[in-house]
Amino acid sequence: MQWIEARANGCLSHRARPAAAPSLAGRPSTIEKVRIATWCVGGVNSRLKYLCHWLIRRKPDLVALQKTFAATVQFPARALRQAGYESIFYSRDGEFRNGWGVAVLSRVTDPKPKVLQLGVPGQEDCGARFLTVNVKTEDGDLEFSSVYALYGNPGKHGFDGALERKIKWMKLLCEHLDKRSTRPEQCILAGDFNVVSDGKTQTRVLNYTHEERNQLDRILALGFVDLFHSYRLRHPNSGSGCNYGFNIHKPVSARLHRILGSNLVAGQVRRAWVDLEYREKIKELPGCLWAPSAPVIIDLH
Repeated sequence: MQWIEARANGCLSHRARPAAAPSLAGRPSTIEKVRIATWCVGGVNSRLKYLCHWLIRRKPDLVALQKTFAATVQFPARALRQAGYESIFYSRDGEFRNGWGVAVLSRVTDPKPKVLQLGVPGQEDCGARFLTVNVKTEDGDLEFSSVYALYGNPGKHGFDGALERKIKWMKLLCEHLDKRSTRPEQCILAGDFNVVSDGKTQTRVLNYTHEERNQLDRILALGFVDLFHSYRLRHPNSGSGCNYGFNIHKPVSARLHRILGSNLVAGQVRRAWVDLEYREKIKELPGCLWAPSAPVIIDLH
């Protein structure tokens, strides 16, 4: 994988959780000069010009996409390949918004990343929300997942029903991750976890409850580190890290999207940033509507 330098705009934050990654002294070399990113794009076809512009300009090596909204035959694999990326995507054709949909884009095309898991076992009725691939790098295997956690749909199920469905989904994800006996040392979960863990909890407000934060903590306890938090421990003045806002014409107001890495990956973080430039008008793309979320980028060395 090649390393491309880019300007960092944006800032970071996290509640006081998990500990800093351990020293890698005496450990074998790990990922070298890799840029990973996640973006809850909100429609891969409706934001395709934005996405390709960002890919060509930022040149991430691995990207986790969520809310692709595209059926299998509609996924723009050819356009993304022209931008330099191989696509692996998971949709549930014919379901609401085609099961929401998740994808992984990779600049490594030979060998093409191998699909390890489509969906979380036991949650098939909740849509296409989880995809794991294995990526071959010069420094060994990297397991990379795109995650779009269930929100719960309180409009249909009410608050209590939505929270129950969401907690069940997160528990099944945690169980699946815990059962992966062959999980490599280099492992990344990237995406929209639908949990706001900064600030105080709020009762009866989805994304802000104590129960949801507990489930996110259970995932972290499996050996994952929030890479933003790991970076911010060393750079305490690096900002809020907000990457999402319901109103696209107002500044981002919450941190929903995360990149979690195993301890070995966490020790390689060089920079972590929110690409706020791509949550506003791009002059080269007149008339294009940007997404409610900004891309989150981690540079490894």
